[in-house]
Amino acid sequence: MKTDKARNAYQQTEALSNIHPVKLIQLMYERLLVHLELAEKAMLKEDAKGRGENLGRAIALLTELYASIRDDDESEAAGFLQGLYTSILTELPKAAISNDVEVVRTANRYITQLKEIWAETAMVEAGLETTGDCESREVESHKQCPPEVQAVKEKMAAGRGYGGRQYGQAALANLSVSI
Repeated sequence: MKTDKARNAYQQTEALSNIHPVKLIQLMYERLLVHLELAEKAMLKEDAKGRGENLGRAIALLTELYASIRDDDESEAAGFLQGLYTSILTELPKAAISNDVEVVRTANRYITQLKEIWAETAMVEAGLETTGDCESREVESHKQCPPEVQAVKEKMAAGRGYGGRQYGQAALANLSVSI
């Protein structure tokens, strides 16, 4: 029994070590969205345990995403991500206490847009599978990117330090986020 658990843990670690760093960030965004959606459902059901577990996991994933930004990256994109992640990390614990569903919905909306931007830039550059963009995917009642995210997306499309060749192979090697 313990041998099986150890083998499974080893196999999971082995599988994760073979994932491309850019894809790993995409997977983290996807899992983060799952936990935000589950937290929202738990909040609506007034399920304190489900709310706490899923917000805790969302906070852990956000912390990992924040930590993946290179310390030496002084770009506007890195600053934007640090600020956004910090804001969400500040608000989610408050939402856990106050049961404020709107905070979770707002976080979900921003992370959805970041995931789509990541797919359009870093995933494409790395030659990995991508998904749609923020204009083509409806996020509940929000059909457009938030203005701040749209501005980053436009700069990415223009190639001003937000993807394209600026992303760089060093970022891939260090599992850092610099979109």
